[in-house]
Amino acid sequence: MNPYKKILKENRKIIVGTVLLTIFSALFMVFAGFSLSFFFTAYEQENHKIKALVLTFLIELLIWLSAMGTHHLSLIAKCHAKRVIRHDIRTVISNKINSLRYQEQQAKDCGNLVSWLTNDADQLYTQAFAPVFSVAEALASWVFSLAALFFLSPYIGITAMILLGFVSVLPHLAEKRLQKANIQRSEAMELAVDRYKDTVMGMSIFLMSNLRSQFAKRIAEASKEAEQTDCRFNQTNTKIQVMIATFSMVGQVLLLFVSFLTAAIGAAVPGAVLSVANLSGSFFNGVGNFTQALTQIKASKSLWDKFMWNDHEPAGRKPVKHLKTISMQRISFRYGAVPVLNHANYEFHENGKYAIVGESGSGKSTLVKILLGLLPDYSGHAYYDGLEQREISLESLYDQISYVEQQVYLFQDTLRYNITLGKAYSDEELEKTLQQCCLTELVASLPQGVDTILSENGKNLSGGQRQRIALARSLIRNVRWIILDEGTSALDEENAVKIESMLLTQNHLGVIFITHHLREAISPLLSGIYHVGRSHQEPSAHSFEDRSLFHR
Repeated sequence: MNPYKKILKENRKIIVGTVLLTIFSALFMVFAGFSLSFFFTAYEQENHKIKALVLTFLIELLIWLSAMGTHHLSLIAKCHAKRVIRHDIRTVISNKINSLRYQEQQAKDCGNLVSWLTNDADQLYTQAFAPVFSVAEALASWVFSLAALFFLSPYIGITAMILLGFVSVLPHLAEKRLQKANIQRSEAMELAVDRYKDTVMGMSIFLMSNLRSQFAKRIAEASKEAEQTDCRFNQTNTKIQVMIATFSMVGQVLLLFVSFLTAAIGAAVPGAVLSVANLSGSFFNGVGNFTQALTQIKASKSLWDKFMWNDHEPAGRKPVKHLKTISMQRISFRYGAVPVLNHANYEFHENGKYAIVGESGSGKSTLVKILLGLLPDYSGHAYYDGLEQREISLESLYDQISYVEQQVYLFQDTLRYNITLGKAYSDEELEKTLQQCCLTELVASLPQGVDTILSENGKNLSGGQRQRIALARSLIRNVRWIILDEGTSALDEENAVKIESMLLTQNHLGVIFITHHLREAISPLLSGIYHVGRSHQEPSAHSFEDRSLFHR
């Protein structure tokens, strides 16, 4: 389902309630404007004129206070609707981000995605949902105003109908330009957020280079480019508003002229002029706001298209229920024109302990990403218990395999959250994992223990501590396989050997180490070692060294 329609459907009760309250508010305001003619009626009283005027004043005061009270309630309802809908918009965007393939995620800077969740989310509400309430209010205003104008005089009503046709056509003249400017603004905001983030993260470089002015300069340049694009969008939008406002002003003057004429020929009471002066404003403002709101909703289509997403996996994928064997046959892969793997063969068995060894750039990490389904554009075959990767559900695979990347990322949240990722585990399970990963001393040193909030990406922790937390994040899941991509590279020799040995003694865990330096103390405990290397003669050479399974 279209995400815009989906949000409308899921929040139909809130939206309909707010729309009805908005329409009721508009009706009250139109009636308040129409009631101004009561003053003229009171003024024409031959007897007790002063008393009639005073009574009319009190009635008018009550009507207008009631109208403003209803208007206030409609504004509160809009605030509530805005809170709920903006939350749902960000859910739509997060689903889009979630649906991106690994290569697509890597192609996007995180600043782009943050811009989606901030700038684009705001624009989607402003252009697609706020106008829904504006349409309801505007439609009610000009329909009720038109009815009141007809009631005052058919001539005035017919004139208003003719003018309505002209005003309705104006926004369509610039609709495509507005959609194009909308996309350009979205892209410019993405680039600006990227530049802001990049500059802020490199702040210390400017500081140590004694170039503080360059920091401000880069921010200013990014801001200038973004604001110029935003200004172009606003200029296009303003042109539409000015066209409508200009025609509305001329129309109001024309309606007043017609009302004076009808009063002069006796086709309307003289008091109608007073009401028309107010109703014409409500009528033309309603028509202008209605057409402007519809134009905004149409312009938002280009943004909604940007956030359409597909399911994470195609239908019909087969689950891997109990992963015992991983076999990779004649695997080849290229980054552009650069070959990384060439007809490589690998096989990993249940509870086995393996190492993939090679220099930087030899294809070790690429191999693992292929194994995990992150790089599907490989040639050859990857089998999981005899099922080809393109046939299986990757989600079922991730239930059984955990991956510890070389570059650890920690959330600005508690240590507990960084290990459990919000999933419920018992205190005993957490304590066991902390001991396995040599984290008990770190936890004891923290002010709130495992509930201490870590700083941005754990920058107050050492590289070794961060790697142990990442390992704990994988172990606590109780998976069948664990893959470490240089997962102990930041640890000192003693702790690295201790943790790697601990993993090798887990009888019900398959382990694959990705490393450029295999420790001598670990090598004899492995089931097998794959050597991944490069030479000038061959793009990618691979060999396998079988080992006895001492740990079994």
